[in-house]
Amino acid sequence: MKNLYILDDHPIITEGLSQLLASNHNYQITTGQHHSELYSYLNHATPDLLIVDYEIQEHTALEVLSYLWQKALQIPVLIYTMHTEFWIIKLLTKAEVAGIVTKNDKIDEIEKAIERILEENSKYYSPTALHIVLSIVGDQSAAKLVNYTPSPREHEIIQMLSNGLTSDDIAHQLNLSKNTIDTMRKNILLKSGATNVSHLMRIAFLKGWIAI
Repeated sequence: MKNLYILDDHPIITEGLSQLLASNHNYQITTGQHHSELYSYLNHATPDLLIVDYEIQEHTALEVLSYLWQKALQIPVLIYTMHTEFWIIKLLTKAEVAGIVTKNDKIDEIEKAIERILEENSKYYSPTALHIVLSIVGDQSAAKLVNYTPSPREHEIIQMLSNGLTSDDIAHQLNLSKNTIDTMRKNILLKSGATNVSHLMRIAFLKGWIAI
């Protein structure tokens, strides 16, 4: 029998997944709604798989991964999340999680992921997650072709854009006209090869110009 631990601060999710997986008598399910519950559990037990939401109250799954690494606990982690932002998926793949299933996918993707991870000892990405991963790979290839390096002022503007500031906001903070900022934004897009600000943010993240 395989021991699964589900960590999610939404009772409807933990209860729903527990009921779904309970139909498979090869699984023993334990649930928790806070990191402290999981860490306490790990003091006396080692599950075969952790199913973790990306965001749990004021923490993230990355903190769980860090904790496992510090404790030298080699437990595969399956991320089940509503977050589909490319930088979050990027961070999770970089952390080498065992799998990613989004809450936009069909519920049977969870069962497929668990089976693949436990029985085949391989990674599993749901259709939605895989689409994002492949997009990231494409962006990485495209980013390698970008030879442009932002000037200090351009870098400052890119940072402000990543924080959600508008041209008006940036102009006010830098004591410049909106037309000047608009022109600089257009030049940054042109030099980087980005088609829009969202595309620019993806390139900037992959190039290391901004950090999340």
